[in-house]
Amino acid sequence: MLTDRQKLILKAIIEEYVTTNEPVGSKMLTEKPYLDFSSATLRYEMQHLEETGYLLKTHTSSGRIPSEVGYKYYIDHLIIRDNDVTEFYKYIDSILDDKLSSRSEKIKKITEFLSDLTSYFSAIITSPNEQAKVLRLEIVPLTENEAILLIVTSTGDVQSEIIEIPNNYKMDDLLRIIGMFDTAMYGHSIYEIRDILSNEASKPRIRQMVDFRDDILNFMIKAFEGFLHGEMVSTGLSKLLNQPEFQDSKKMQSVIKAIEKDILSNFGDKRSSGIQIHIGRENLIEGFEECSVIMMPFNVGDNENGLIYVIGPLRMNYRAVIPLLEYIGKSMNKLNKR
Repeated sequence: MLTDRQKLILKAIIEEYVTTNEPVGSKMLTEKPYLDFSSATLRYEMQHLEETGYLLKTHTSSGRIPSEVGYKYYIDHLIIRDNDVTEFYKYIDSILDDKLSSRSEKIKKITEFLSDLTSYFSAIITSPNEQAKVLRLEIVPLTENEAILLIVTSTGDVQSEIIEIPNNYKMDDLLRIIGMFDTAMYGHSIYEIRDILSNEASKPRIRQMVDFRDDILNFMIKAFEGFLHGEMVSTGLSKLLNQPEFQDSKKMQSVIKAIEKDILSNFGDKRSSGIQIHIGRENLIEGFEECSVIMMPFNVGDNENGLIYVIGPLRMNYRAVIPLLEYIGKSMNKLNKR
Protein backbone atom coordinates (compact mmCIF):
# COMPACT_ATOMS: atom_id res chain seq x y z
CA MET A 1 0.00 0.00 0.00
CA LEU A 2 1.55 3.28 -1.11
CA THR A 3 1.25 6.47 0.89
CA ASP A 4 -0.05 9.63 -0.77
CA ARG A 5 3.50 10.99 -0.89
CA GLN A 6 4.82 7.86 -2.55
CA LYS A 7 2.01 7.98 -5.10
CA LEU A 8 2.85 11.59 -5.92
CA ILE A 9 6.54 10.78 -6.34
CA LEU A 10 5.87 7.72 -8.49
CA LYS A 11 3.52 9.70 -10.73
CA ALA A 12 6.11 12.48 -11.14
CA ILE A 13 8.90 10.02 -12.00
CA ILE A 14 6.82 8.19 -14.61
CA GLU A 15 5.61 11.33 -16.36
CA GLU A 16 9.10 12.83 -16.37
CA TYR A 17 10.61 9.64 -17.77
CA VAL A 18 7.92 9.41 -20.47
CA THR A 19 8.93 12.89 -21.61
CA THR A 20 12.72 12.72 -21.35
CA ASN A 21 13.67 9.03 -21.55
CA GLU A 22 16.27 9.85 -18.88
CA PRO A 23 16.51 8.23 -15.41
CA VAL A 24 14.96 10.50 -12.81
CA GLY A 25 16.90 11.56 -9.72
CA SER A 26 15.93 13.33 -6.51
CA LYS A 27 17.51 16.60 -7.67
CA MET A 28 15.13 16.82 -10.62
CA LEU A 29 12.17 16.05 -8.37
CA THR A 30 13.03 18.95 -6.04
CA GLU A 31 12.41 21.27 -8.99
CA LYS A 32 8.76 20.20 -9.14
CA PRO A 33 6.73 22.82 -7.23
CA TYR A 34 4.19 20.24 -6.08
CA LEU A 35 6.92 18.04 -4.50
CA ASP A 36 7.77 20.24 -1.55
CA PHE A 37 10.00 17.68 0.16
CA SER A 38 13.69 17.60 1.02
CA SER A 39 16.17 15.71 -1.13
CA ALA A 40 16.72 13.26 1.71
CA THR A 41 13.01 12.52 1.95
CA LEU A 42 12.74 12.05 -1.81
CA ARG A 43 15.74 9.69 -1.86
CA TYR A 44 14.24 7.67 0.99
CA GLU A 45 10.88 7.32 -0.75
CA MET A 46 12.52 6.46 -4.07
CA GLN A 47 14.50 3.74 -2.32
CA HIS A 48 11.26 2.37 -0.85
CA LEU A 49 9.57 2.43 -4.29
CA GLU A 50 12.54 0.54 -5.73
CA GLU A 51 12.52 -2.08 -2.97
CA THR A 52 8.78 -2.67 -3.43
CA GLY A 53 9.16 -3.12 -7.19
CA TYR A 54 7.68 0.12 -8.57
CA LEU A 55 11.01 1.60 -9.70
CA LEU A 56 14.24 0.24 -11.15
CA LYS A 57 17.75 1.50 -10.51
CA THR A 58 19.83 1.93 -13.66
CA HIS A 59 23.52 1.08 -13.85
CA THR A 60 24.44 4.27 -15.67
CA SER A 61 23.17 6.88 -13.19
CA SER A 62 21.78 7.41 -9.73
CA GLY A 63 18.29 7.96 -11.13
CA ARG A 64 15.39 5.55 -11.33
CA ILE A 65 13.08 4.45 -14.10
CA PRO A 66 9.60 2.92 -13.80
CA SER A 67 9.18 -0.85 -13.72
CA GLU A 68 6.31 -2.70 -15.35
CA VAL A 69 4.69 -2.85 -11.91
CA GLY A 70 5.09 0.91 -11.61
CA TYR A 71 3.49 1.58 -14.98
CA LYS A 72 0.63 -0.77 -14.14
CA TYR A 73 -0.04 0.98 -10.83
CA TYR A 74 0.15 4.36 -12.55
CA ILE A 75 -2.46 3.36 -15.14
CA ASP A 76 -4.77 1.74 -12.58
CA HIS A 77 -4.58 4.40 -9.86
CA LEU A 78 -2.69 7.58 -10.75
CA ILE A 79 -3.22 8.56 -14.36
CA ILE A 80 -5.08 11.77 -15.18
CA ARG A 81 -6.15 11.93 -18.81
CA ASP A 82 -4.55 14.69 -20.85
CA ASN A 83 -7.25 17.27 -21.61
CA ASP A 84 -5.09 18.77 -24.36
CA VAL A 85 -5.96 15.88 -26.68
CA THR A 86 -9.58 17.01 -26.80
CA GLU A 87 -8.52 19.59 -29.39
CA PHE A 88 -8.05 16.70 -31.82
CA TYR A 89 -11.57 15.32 -31.39
CA LYS A 90 -12.98 17.72 -34.00
CA TYR A 91 -10.41 16.48 -36.52
CA ILE A 92 -11.40 12.87 -35.79
CA ASP A 93 -15.06 13.83 -36.28
CA SER A 94 -14.25 15.55 -39.57
CA ILE A 95 -12.68 12.36 -40.91
CA LEU A 96 -15.55 10.11 -39.88
CA ASP A 97 -18.25 12.58 -40.98
CA ASP A 98 -16.78 13.12 -44.46
CA LYS A 99 -19.49 11.94 -46.86
CA LEU A 100 -17.11 12.00 -49.83
CA SER A 101 -14.69 9.45 -48.34
CA SER A 102 -15.20 5.70 -48.39
CA ARG A 103 -15.00 3.82 -45.11
CA SER A 104 -11.63 2.39 -46.20
CA GLU A 105 -10.30 5.90 -46.68
CA LYS A 106 -11.63 6.94 -43.27
CA ILE A 107 -9.98 3.98 -41.55
CA LYS A 108 -6.70 4.77 -43.29
CA LYS A 109 -6.83 8.44 -42.27
CA ILE A 110 -7.65 7.63 -38.64
CA THR A 111 -4.79 5.10 -38.49
CA GLU A 112 -2.31 7.56 -39.99
CA PHE A 113 -3.50 10.32 -37.66
CA LEU A 114 -2.95 8.12 -34.59
CA SER A 115 0.54 7.16 -35.69
CA ASP A 116 1.55 10.70 -36.67
CA LEU A 117 0.32 12.12 -33.38
CA THR A 118 1.86 9.49 -31.11
CA SER A 119 4.91 8.39 -33.14
CA TYR A 120 3.90 4.79 -32.40
CA PHE A 121 2.66 1.89 -34.52
CA SER A 122 -1.10 1.91 -35.00
CA ALA A 123 -3.58 -0.38 -36.71
CA ILE A 124 -7.32 -0.74 -37.14
CA ILE A 125 -8.89 -4.13 -37.83
CA THR A 126 -12.53 -4.61 -38.77
CA SER A 127 -14.41 -7.88 -38.85
CA PRO A 128 -16.50 -8.83 -41.89
CA ASN A 129 -20.03 -7.45 -41.85
CA GLU A 130 -22.45 -10.32 -42.32
CA GLN A 131 -25.19 -7.92 -43.45
CA ALA A 132 -23.16 -6.26 -46.23
CA LYS A 133 -24.84 -6.50 -49.63
CA VAL A 134 -23.51 -5.70 -53.08
CA LEU A 135 -24.75 -2.35 -54.37
CA ARG A 136 -22.91 -2.09 -57.63
CA LEU A 137 -19.98 -3.00 -59.82
CA GLU A 138 -18.42 -0.08 -61.60
CA ILE A 139 -15.76 0.44 -64.25
CA VAL A 140 -13.54 3.51 -64.40
CA PRO A 141 -11.59 3.61 -67.72
CA LEU A 142 -7.95 4.67 -67.46
CA THR A 143 -6.58 4.02 -70.95
CA GLU A 144 -7.61 1.95 -73.96
CA ASN A 145 -6.05 -1.08 -72.29
CA GLU A 146 -6.62 -0.45 -68.58
CA ALA A 147 -9.53 0.20 -66.26
CA ILE A 148 -10.31 0.16 -62.55
CA LEU A 149 -12.96 -2.30 -61.44
CA LEU A 150 -14.84 -1.21 -58.29
CA ILE A 151 -17.06 -3.32 -56.05
CA VAL A 152 -19.23 -1.26 -53.66
CA THR A 153 -21.27 -2.68 -50.77
CA SER A 154 -24.14 -1.33 -48.69
CA THR A 155 -21.75 -0.65 -45.77
CA GLY A 156 -19.60 1.69 -47.85
CA ASP A 157 -16.79 -0.81 -48.42
CA VAL A 158 -15.02 -0.47 -51.73
CA GLN A 159 -12.62 -2.94 -53.32
CA SER A 160 -10.70 -1.81 -56.38
CA GLU A 161 -8.31 -3.39 -58.84
CA ILE A 162 -6.62 -2.25 -62.03
CA ILE A 163 -7.34 -4.75 -64.77
CA GLU A 164 -5.84 -5.03 -68.23
CA ILE A 165 -8.14 -5.26 -71.22
CA PRO A 166 -7.02 -7.93 -73.73
CA ASN A 167 -6.07 -6.58 -77.15
CA ASN A 168 -8.98 -8.31 -78.86
CA TYR A 169 -11.53 -6.65 -76.53
CA LYS A 170 -12.81 -3.12 -76.38
CA MET A 171 -14.03 -1.06 -73.46
CA ASP A 172 -17.61 -1.75 -74.53
CA ASP A 173 -16.93 -5.48 -74.08
CA LEU A 174 -15.72 -4.87 -70.55
CA LEU A 175 -18.71 -2.68 -69.70
CA ARG A 176 -21.10 -5.31 -71.05
CA ILE A 177 -19.69 -8.23 -69.03
CA ILE A 178 -19.53 -6.11 -65.85
CA GLY A 179 -23.12 -5.06 -66.42
CA MET A 180 -24.15 -8.71 -66.54
CA PHE A 181 -22.50 -9.45 -63.20
CA ASP A 182 -23.78 -6.20 -61.68
CA THR A 183 -27.39 -7.12 -62.39
CA ALA A 184 -26.95 -10.64 -61.03
CA MET A 185 -25.22 -9.56 -57.81
CA TYR A 186 -27.26 -6.54 -56.81
CA GLY A 187 -28.75 -6.84 -53.32
CA HIS A 188 -27.10 -10.15 -52.51
CA SER A 189 -25.03 -10.79 -49.39
CA ILE A 190 -21.28 -10.99 -49.88
CA TYR A 191 -21.51 -14.59 -48.65
CA GLU A 192 -23.65 -15.51 -51.67
CA ILE A 193 -21.34 -14.03 -54.26
CA ARG A 194 -19.12 -17.04 -54.93
CA ASP A 195 -22.15 -19.14 -55.94
CA ILE A 196 -23.52 -16.31 -58.08
CA LEU A 197 -20.18 -15.89 -59.83
CA SER A 198 -20.04 -19.60 -60.63
CA ASN A 199 -23.62 -19.68 -61.91
CA GLU A 200 -23.20 -16.60 -64.10
CA ALA A 201 -19.87 -17.77 -65.47
CA SER A 202 -21.46 -20.98 -66.70
CA LYS A 203 -24.01 -19.16 -68.86
CA PRO A 204 -23.42 -19.23 -72.64
CA ARG A 205 -23.26 -15.44 -73.03
CA ILE A 206 -20.39 -15.32 -70.51
CA ARG A 207 -18.64 -18.47 -71.73
CA GLN A 208 -18.15 -16.84 -75.12
CA MET A 209 -15.62 -14.50 -73.50
CA VAL A 210 -13.50 -17.28 -72.02
CA ASP A 211 -10.10 -15.59 -71.52
CA PHE A 212 -11.42 -12.26 -70.41
CA ARG A 213 -14.02 -13.96 -68.24
CA ASP A 214 -11.32 -15.77 -66.26
CA ASP A 215 -9.48 -12.51 -65.56
CA ILE A 216 -12.64 -10.87 -64.25
CA LEU A 217 -13.67 -13.89 -62.19
CA ASN A 218 -10.26 -14.23 -60.56
CA PHE A 219 -10.32 -10.61 -59.46
CA MET A 220 -13.87 -10.75 -58.19
CA ILE A 221 -13.20 -13.87 -56.15
CA LYS A 222 -10.11 -12.23 -54.67
CA ALA A 223 -11.97 -8.99 -53.96
CA PHE A 224 -14.92 -10.63 -52.23
CA GLU A 225 -12.61 -12.81 -50.16
CA GLY A 226 -11.20 -9.51 -48.89
CA PHE A 227 -14.68 -8.54 -47.70
CA LEU A 228 -15.14 -11.91 -45.99
CA HIS A 229 -11.92 -11.56 -44.02
CA GLY A 230 -12.55 -7.99 -42.91
CA GLU A 231 -10.00 -5.24 -43.24
CA MET A 232 -6.75 -4.27 -41.58
CA VAL A 233 -4.90 -0.98 -42.00
CA SER A 234 -1.61 -0.36 -40.21
CA THR A 235 1.10 2.26 -40.25
CA GLY A 236 3.90 3.71 -38.17
CA LEU A 237 6.29 0.78 -37.85
CA SER A 238 9.23 3.01 -38.78
CA LYS A 239 8.10 5.58 -36.17
CA LEU A 240 8.02 2.89 -33.49
CA LEU A 241 11.44 1.58 -34.45
CA ASN A 242 12.85 5.12 -34.28
CA GLN A 243 12.10 5.21 -30.55
CA PRO A 244 15.34 5.03 -28.48
CA GLU A 245 14.32 1.68 -26.98
CA PHE A 246 14.43 -0.11 -30.34
CA GLN A 247 17.68 1.04 -31.92
CA ASP A 248 19.32 -2.36 -31.54
CA SER A 249 18.83 -4.44 -34.72
CA LYS A 250 17.86 -7.59 -32.81
CA LYS A 251 15.19 -5.69 -30.91
CA MET A 252 13.91 -4.28 -34.19
CA GLN A 253 13.56 -7.75 -35.69
CA SER A 254 11.85 -9.09 -32.56
CA VAL A 255 9.33 -6.26 -32.52
CA ILE A 256 8.55 -6.67 -36.23
CA LYS A 257 7.94 -10.41 -35.81
CA ALA A 258 5.83 -9.82 -32.70
CA ILE A 259 3.62 -7.30 -34.49
CA GLU A 260 3.07 -9.67 -37.39
CA LYS A 261 2.22 -12.52 -35.03
CA ASP A 262 0.03 -10.51 -32.67
CA ILE A 263 -1.92 -8.39 -35.12
CA LEU A 264 -2.47 -10.96 -37.84
CA SER A 265 -3.65 -13.77 -35.57
CA ASN A 266 -6.14 -14.41 -32.77
CA PHE A 267 -8.18 -11.29 -33.54
CA GLY A 268 -11.35 -13.01 -32.39
CA ASP A 269 -9.92 -13.69 -28.94
CA LYS A 270 -9.33 -10.00 -28.24
CA ARG A 271 -12.71 -8.47 -28.96
CA SER A 272 -13.83 -7.87 -25.41
CA SER A 273 -15.43 -4.72 -24.11
CA GLY A 274 -13.41 -1.79 -22.85
CA ILE A 275 -9.87 -0.63 -23.41
CA GLN A 276 -7.15 -3.23 -22.85
CA ILE A 277 -3.59 -2.33 -21.84
CA HIS A 278 -0.80 -4.91 -21.81
CA ILE A 279 2.57 -3.79 -20.50
CA GLY A 280 5.79 -5.61 -21.39
CA ARG A 281 5.66 -9.26 -20.40
CA GLU A 282 1.89 -9.11 -19.91
CA ASN A 283 1.68 -9.47 -23.70
CA LEU A 284 2.95 -13.07 -23.50
CA ILE A 285 4.48 -12.67 -26.96
CA GLU A 286 8.21 -12.87 -27.54
CA GLY A 287 9.45 -9.52 -28.81
CA PHE A 288 7.01 -7.37 -26.83
CA GLU A 289 9.01 -7.40 -23.60
CA GLU A 290 9.76 -3.70 -24.02
CA CYS A 291 6.44 -2.70 -25.57
CA SER A 292 3.07 -1.59 -24.34
CA VAL A 293 0.09 -2.67 -26.43
CA ILE A 294 -3.20 -0.81 -26.09
CA MET A 295 -6.30 -2.22 -27.76
CA MET A 296 -9.67 -0.50 -28.03
CA PRO A 297 -12.63 -2.59 -29.29
CA PHE A 298 -15.39 -0.80 -31.20
CA ASN A 299 -18.70 -1.55 -32.88
CA VAL A 300 -19.93 -0.50 -36.30
CA GLY A 301 -23.65 -1.09 -36.02
CA ASP A 302 -25.04 -4.38 -34.70
CA ASN A 303 -23.25 -6.79 -37.01
CA GLU A 304 -19.68 -5.59 -37.26
CA ASN A 305 -16.94 -4.86 -34.79
CA GLY A 306 -13.28 -4.03 -34.80
CA LEU A 307 -10.15 -3.31 -32.83
CA ILE A 308 -7.81 -0.33 -32.65
CA TYR A 309 -4.18 -1.05 -31.79
CA VAL A 310 -1.45 1.28 -30.61
CA ILE A 311 1.94 -0.27 -29.91
CA GLY A 312 4.71 1.76 -28.34
CA PRO A 313 7.52 1.52 -25.79
CA LEU A 314 6.86 0.92 -22.11
CA ARG A 315 7.55 4.64 -21.84
CA MET A 316 4.31 5.35 -23.69
CA ASN A 317 2.40 8.60 -23.26
CA TYR A 318 -0.59 6.85 -21.68
CA ARG A 319 -2.19 10.15 -20.62
CA ALA A 320 -2.73 11.08 -24.28
CA VAL A 321 -3.13 7.70 -25.98
CA ILE A 322 -5.86 6.33 -23.71
CA PRO A 323 -8.39 9.18 -24.15
CA LEU A 324 -7.66 9.33 -27.88
CA LEU A 325 -8.43 5.63 -28.33
CA GLU A 326 -11.52 5.85 -26.15
CA TYR A 327 -12.89 8.72 -28.24
CA ILE A 328 -12.09 7.08 -31.57
CA GLY A 329 -13.58 3.77 -30.42
CA LYS A 330 -16.79 5.51 -29.37
CA SER A 331 -16.97 7.36 -32.70
CA MET A 332 -16.33 4.45 -35.09
CA ASN A 333 -20.07 3.74 -35.36
CA LYS A 334 -20.07 6.62 -37.86
CA LEU A 335 -18.16 4.49 -40.38
CA ASN A 336 -21.26 3.19 -42.12
CA LYS A 337 -23.12 6.49 -42.17
CA ARG A 338 -23.14 7.92 -45.68
